[in-house]
Amino acid sequence: MREPDEDPTAADRGAPEESARAGEEAPEQSASPGQEPTEESARAGEEAPEQSASPGDGASPGDGAPPRAAAGAPRPPARERLRRAGRWIKEHYCTIDVRTLGLFRLVLGFLLASDCVRHWAEARWIYSNDGVLTNHYHLFHPSSGFNFSLYHAFSSIEEVHVAFALSLFCFLCFFVGWHTRLFSILSFLLVTSRDNRVVMIENGGYVVVNLITCWAMFMPTGRRFSVDALIRSYRERQERTAADLADRSRPAWAVRPYVSGIVLLAIVNLATIYYFNVVNKSGLIWRRGETVHYVLHLDRMVTGLAVVAREYIPYWAKRGLTWGVLMVEALLVMWILSPYGRRFTRALAMVGMWALHGSFGVMMRLGPFSWFMIGWSFLLPTSQHWDALERWYRRRAAPRVVVYDAGSPLAFALMRLLVRLDHLELLRFEEARAPALAEAEAAGEGEAVGGGEAVGGVEARPELFEARDPSDGRVFRGAAALREILQALPGGRFARPLVWALCLGAPGALLAAVSRRRDAVATFFGLTRPPRARALAAGSPSPLAEQVARGRAIAREALVAYLGLCAVSQAINENKSVPAVLKHAQPKIVQATIVYPRLLQGWGMFAPNPITEDGSISVDAITVDGRHVDPFTGLPPDLDLSDARGLGLGQIRQDYFNRIRLDRNKPFRKPGLQDYLLAYHERTGRPDDQIVAFDVYWVRDQCPKPGESAPYKNEAIPILSYRKPGYRPRPGLPPLPPAPKEQSAGN
Repeated sequence: MREPDEDPTAADRGAPEESARAGEEAPEQSASPGQEPTEESARAGEEAPEQSASPGDGASPGDGAPPRAAAGAPRPPARERLRRAGRWIKEHYCTIDVRTLGLFRLVLGFLLASDCVRHWAEARWIYSNDGVLTNHYHLFHPSSGFNFSLYHAFSSIEEVHVAFALSLFCFLCFFVGWHTRLFSILSFLLVTSRDNRVVMIENGGYVVVNLITCWAMFMPTGRRFSVDALIRSYRERQERTAADLADRSRPAWAVRPYVSGIVLLAIVNLATIYYFNVVNKSGLIWRRGETVHYVLHLDRMVTGLAVVAREYIPYWAKRGLTWGVLMVEALLVMWILSPYGRRFTRALAMVGMWALHGSFGVMMRLGPFSWFMIGWSFLLPTSQHWDALERWYRRRAAPRVVVYDAGSPLAFALMRLLVRLDHLELLRFEEARAPALAEAEAAGEGEAVGGGEAVGGVEARPELFEARDPSDGRVFRGAAALREILQALPGGRFARPLVWALCLGAPGALLAAVSRRRDAVATFFGLTRPPRARALAAGSPSPLAEQVARGRAIAREALVAYLGLCAVSQAINENKSVPAVLKHAQPKIVQATIVYPRLLQGWGMFAPNPITEDGSISVDAITVDGRHVDPFTGLPPDLDLSDARGLGLGQIRQDYFNRIRLDRNKPFRKPGLQDYLLAYHERTGRPDDQIVAFDVYWVRDQCPKPGESAPYKNEAIPILSYRKPGYRPRPGLPPLPPAPKEQSAGN
C-alpha cells in the first residue's frame, strides 16, 4: 500500500541503491513540497551528479547560491527568479534523507519511553487522586487556558498505572516503527496530555518534547529501520530462490529523500531556540561571566557531580565556561542554518549540541530538556554523512558467504531477513544440499531427514546456515557463523552483545536446538505454507488516486505552513528581546493552536540573568504522638539550606516546589497539597503518623557571592498552615503551637 505522502506519479518498481544515493545527494529541483523526487529524477541525479550536487555538501560556495543569469544575458523574469530561489530552499532546507528520519525515530522513541518511565515512578503523588492535584479539581480549576488531558480520565493509582502502561506501549511501538504514523500521532497526544495534567511542573524541556513530537507526526519516520519498512518489503518482494536473494535493488520509497516544509520548520525551530537563548541573555551577570558560578550553587537543581565540580573548579574557569556557553549557542545557530559546507557545519552542530546539553544533563536536573535537545540533533545528518559512515564501516567489515539449507523453509526465511538487513551488500548467499541425500531423494530411497539425523544410511541434512570467508575459504558454524554474519551487517558488531543477551549467553546451543527442529519451527511459524498471491499495483495509479494523494500532500503542507505561522507569532510575543512594536494580539484560534498542545516558543533559560536565590519546600508537620516530620522526606524538617550540598530533588519534585510557593498557585494548596499531607499516615500505614498540624515553608537563601562558597541570608517563609479542629494532645504532650502568618514567597 502506498504511503499517504508518497509521490503518486513515482514508479513502484525498485531502483538500484547506488542511483538512489545519487538522488539523495542531489534532490531534484522539480520536486514540490511534501513530495519526493521521482525515480526518473534519481536516475538523472546519477547521470550528472556534478551538475546537481548540493553546494552545502561539498560543492564550491559559488554553486550554493540561487542560479544567476550570465554576464550580458537578459535578466530572467521575477517569476523565474522566485522559482529558482524556491528550488534552492527546497534543496538546502526542505530535503532530508529517509535514513536520517529512521534514526531520528529510534532516538525519539527511546527518549519518549524513558521519559514515560521517569514520570511513571512519580505517578502516585503527582498524577493520581492520592496526590497533590486530583483530576476533578483540575477539571474545574484548570491551571492554564485551553487545557485538555487524557490523563484526567484516570483517577486512582491503579487507573493511572494503566494509563502509563498504555502510554509506554505506544512509545515503544513508535520506537520500533510499527504502524508508525498512528503511534506518532498517539505519542504526541499522550505527551501533551501528560503535560496538561500538571502544568505546574512544566519547564522548557516539556515544551521541547511537545514540539519535537509534533513535528515528527508529519515526517515519514517509518520508511527506514522500522517494522513497517520490513513488512512492506516482504509484501512487495517475495523471493523464491537464491537468485532472487542476489537481487539487491531497493524500492524507491526506501531511498528517495523526503521533501516537505516540515523539514524547514523543524530545522528553523531548532536554530530559533539557540538564537533566543543567546539574545535573551543580556543581563549583567552573563556579561560578567558569573552565571556558571551561580548555577552550580542552586542546590535544588544540581546533581552530585555539580556539587563536586563547584568546589574544585576555580572561579576564573567558571567565567570562561559562562562565556563559552554563549559562544557555543551562537555558533550553533550558524552551523545549523548554514547552506554551505553542510558536511562539516551539521557535524559541528551535532557535536556542539551533544557537548553542551550533555554537560547540562549531568550537572543539573532539568528533566527532559537536555536529552531531547540531543535527540533533536539527529535531524541534522545529510546523505553525505550516511555515505561517509557507510565507507567507514565497510573498511572495517569483511564480506561473507552465507550457505544455507536449501531444503529448509526456516533457513530461507532467515536469509530473506538478512537480505533486508544487509544494506552494505557484504553478504552473498549459496544453497547447500547434502550430496548423498540428493542422490537418495532422486532414487526415491528416503524422505526429508531431520537436522542431525540419518535415515537409511543417508547423510544428515546440512547446517541450518553457516558462514564462509571468501578470501581463504574458512567455514564458521553455530555461534561463530552468527558472529561473522553480524559483523558484516551495518551496526551488527555493536548489536552483537544485545543478540547474545537475548540468547541468554548461549547462541550456539540455541541455534543447535533450532537446527535439529527446523521443520517443526518452520511449521509453527507457517513457513511451510505456500505464500498467498498478492495483487501488486502495476503501472501508473488511477487519476483519482493521483488526485487524492496530491490533495493529501497539499493539505499536509498547508497545515505545516499554518503551524509555522503560529510558531512565529508565538516567538514574537513570548520572547522579551523582540521589539515591542512587533508584538500583537493573537486570534483565539492561534492561541488555542499553541496552548492546547503546549507548543510554546519562549526561549531563555537563565535569562536575562540566572537565578541567584536558591530555595525549596520544607514541611514541619506534627504527628499525633508529638513527632516533627516532613511528609515529603519522612525525616525531621530542615529549615536551613545554608549547609546543603545538593538536595537530591528530581525535576518533577523541585519544579512543583518552586511553583506551588507562588501566589498565583494558591488555589492548588487547598485542598490539593493540604489533603496530600494529611494522608501521610495512610501512605505509611502507621496510625501514629497521623498529622494533627503542619506548616509549609518556602526555605530560601542567597547563592554565594562570586569567588565565595558560603550561602547567606537563609529564611523560612510560611505559605500554608493547618491545625486539626478540636484537637487535644495526648497526656504529656505540649499543646500545638500557634499557626504562623502566611506570607508571599513570590508571584
